[in-house]
Amino acid sequence: MDHKLHLDLVYENNLDTDKFARMFNNKAQSYKFYWFEAILNLTKTSEEDLSFEDVIDEMICEAWHTVTHYHLRLGPTVNGNAENFLEHAINTLNNTVTDLSQNPSKEELKQAIRECEKELKRDKTRLTDYVPYKLLYPFFNVEGMEEGLLYIKNDKHSRLIAYMAKLSGNENLFYTILDGVGLQKKIRMNPYWRKFLLQNFSVIQSWVQYNKAQFLQDRNPGVPGIIYKICPENEKIRKLDQARDLWKAVAEFTGHPIKEIYTGHDIPIETLSIDHFVPRSYISNDELWNLIPMRRSLNSSKNNRLPFWDEFFGPFARYQFYLYGLIFPEDSSRKSHILISKFERCRKNNINAIWASENLYIPGNSDAQFVNILSHNLKPIYESAQLQGYDTWKIKIDQI
Repeated sequence: MDHKLHLDLVYENNLDTDKFARMFNNKAQSYKFYWFEAILNLTKTSEEDLSFEDVIDEMICEAWHTVTHYHLRLGPTVNGNAENFLEHAINTLNNTVTDLSQNPSKEELKQAIRECEKELKRDKTRLTDYVPYKLLYPFFNVEGMEEGLLYIKNDKHSRLIAYMAKLSGNENLFYTILDGVGLQKKIRMNPYWRKFLLQNFSVIQSWVQYNKAQFLQDRNPGVPGIIYKICPENEKIRKLDQARDLWKAVAEFTGHPIKEIYTGHDIPIETLSIDHFVPRSYISNDELWNLIPMRRSLNSSKNNRLPFWDEFFGPFARYQFYLYGLIFPEDSSRKSHILISKFERCRKNNINAIWASENLYIPGNSDAQFVNILSHNLKPIYESAQLQGYDTWKIKIDQI
């Protein structure tokens, strides 16, 4: 897929869309994507000049789930520590405000940002050191604008702002910067570029997100499904109904209640939910080999965390093999046509990995073979999630 902007966009007043498309060139951090995306969002709702602080607050909201839920790195790391001021600001906010909801709204986040003004000020100020100016580089890289380009190259921000104040307005800059104190500097959108954004909003938004996903994939090479992790997860894309039905059918066929591997408790059918052993936010799929029955309340407690491998992989694998043995019994006369039917319905949405369809869910695996295949493929994913910063879940005594 081509990441360049080759589209029949609506524009007027001789806007140079080639300059526009080159705004994301030469990026070492993700700031340009989030700065631009924040402007895009705010421009949709307001015609007012935007303060640097307004834009940065919107950046924090846009990147919140990517950092806190999906544990993605937004830029380079040094000795395991984030070297990205946006990522650091989000982690500071998350660690400072303890009463944020699990999936906070933008309004809730912006209220928390206001409450943490002192704690966030350094990161927010550093975020304005370069990106508001560097984003404009392509618009100054033309004949007649050499003076402004020199100021951008040498980070002479005050001189650049003064230079922009003297321009006629016919240069069709994406925006100009109005002088102010610190975070109260403002950007003033070119009205023609603003109209261009609004008329092509969906196309431009998709283009930005695609470029951002490519950048984040390079910075998080071991993480699957980056494209799904640049915005809050859509619950509708989960495909757990067939897996839930399969486990319900197991209880009906065997006459025995479903067991919870984490506690050993029976799971009442009315409270049955399906847990991802490695969190879905990391693995980005609903594969059957990573799913296990769990009480709804305990599933909420586990949330977005990893169980202890040494303690729980054994019970997890044995219960997976219990399901496997019912679907592929050694004695073919004990086959349940209802279970086979439910399992086949799972194949479409819940068994897509080649190793699972060709090696795991086939007749003839012994207990040891099944567990070895599962461990060989699941443990590297588990360890990669650990490296990405996923916390380990500790069961409370009153939950056992």
